[in-house]
Amino acid sequence: MSMRLTVREIAEITGGEAFGNSEALVDGVSTDSRTHLSDQLFIPIIAERNGHEFIENALEKGASAHLFSQGRPYGNAIRVADTLQALQDLAKFYRKQISGDVIGITGSVGKTTTKDIIHSCLKHLDNIHVSKLSFNNEIGLPLTILSADNSVKHLVLEMGARGPRQIADLSEIAKPNIGIVTRVSSAHTEFFKSEDEIADTKGALIEQLPSNGLAILNKDDSRVLSMAVRTDANVITYGFQSGIVNASKIEVNKDLSTKFRISSPWGSTETKLSIPGVHNISNALAAVSAGLFMGYKLEDLSDALLSIDLSPMRMESKYLINGSLILNDSYNANPTSMNAAIDTILSSSRSTKVAVLGTMAELGSISEEAHKAIGERLLSNGINWIAVSEHRYGGDVVDSWKDALPFLNENSWAGEDTVILIKGSRVAELDQLANAMK
Repeated sequence: MSMRLTVREIAEITGGEAFGNSEALVDGVSTDSRTHLSDQLFIPIIAERNGHEFIENALEKGASAHLFSQGRPYGNAIRVADTLQALQDLAKFYRKQISGDVIGITGSVGKTTTKDIIHSCLKHLDNIHVSKLSFNNEIGLPLTILSADNSVKHLVLEMGARGPRQIADLSEIAKPNIGIVTRVSSAHTEFFKSEDEIADTKGALIEQLPSNGLAILNKDDSRVLSMAVRTDANVITYGFQSGIVNASKIEVNKDLSTKFRISSPWGSTETKLSIPGVHNISNALAAVSAGLFMGYKLEDLSDALLSIDLSPMRMESKYLINGSLILNDSYNANPTSMNAAIDTILSSSRSTKVAVLGTMAELGSISEEAHKAIGERLLSNGINWIAVSEHRYGGDVVDSWKDALPFLNENSWAGEDTVILIKGSRVAELDQLANAMK
């Protein structure tokens, strides 16, 4: 089911005008002229850089045709009014070819991990295609749909929002029949007026579900739970202790993985989640809820939780030669995810607890207060920490991740009784620190 269309068919779907050989076949799409583009359609997006500047490069890399909204055609081409809209129109067309379930996932935290857990649970049970990394915006989501091949039955799509209405727009493209909302909290707050506006934006996913679909809502978050009134679809709640699908009897293992009991209308079982952090049990419950509704057995889903494949820089754990346990959670950070990560190292039986923190970006007016609160929490819980290029936490600050390495060594924060959290927004580049530690 990967996109195989002629230039003529693409023009018809996008309302464009074909140039060159209208029967030329296109096999796949790309917006990146730096990649190998054998027989693909190159779509030049106008953003910080104007993709039209790279059309000739794309053709040299093997693209068989291109879209354009300005300038002239080069060989096989389709002129459209807006290349981004054309990309989304193609995705809408291909969405109709998916025969199984389409799951949309949104929330301020936990989207990618929930997607990863669903993929790990279902990949050995059926043909499933998921968003790569964090392909969760108006470009990445359509590309995910268009990259699904002929064997795909189910589609799992992550949906992010950096402003009002964006989830509604993504839902219009994806038309999910299953929607998951993980949590509403202070993330990307410089683009929203309040957490209520964030909740309203995220809830658009639930609002657009069909009546025979399913809304999967976190019962431990009152804003998420209240979204139930916005849909005619079936509703499954999940959470700790309560919820239609719930977790109890939670234990934290030495490696910070967890044991717990899942209870649901489909049965109950003891299970283990291989990834660190009690907070990730909540993401696992959301994933299991989706799998149960789709008709898979609880025991199969539970067994899959033993070996979750996470996207990079999300609670990745590794042991150093000196015995220290490293938790690399450096892909992103906001107050909620930062506190969850702190909870995780506090749950460790290792007595020496260390945090290396980068900035929490895009928090807008709450940024000063949010950073200060995290610093105060670290101090009150006896956690040793250093900040990288971020003074608002208080405490010791170094200029770069490279400076953090000798700082850690000089303070003798290492050994078999040490756990080290590395976390910050992507701009802090703390993944390089995690990779450098051996």
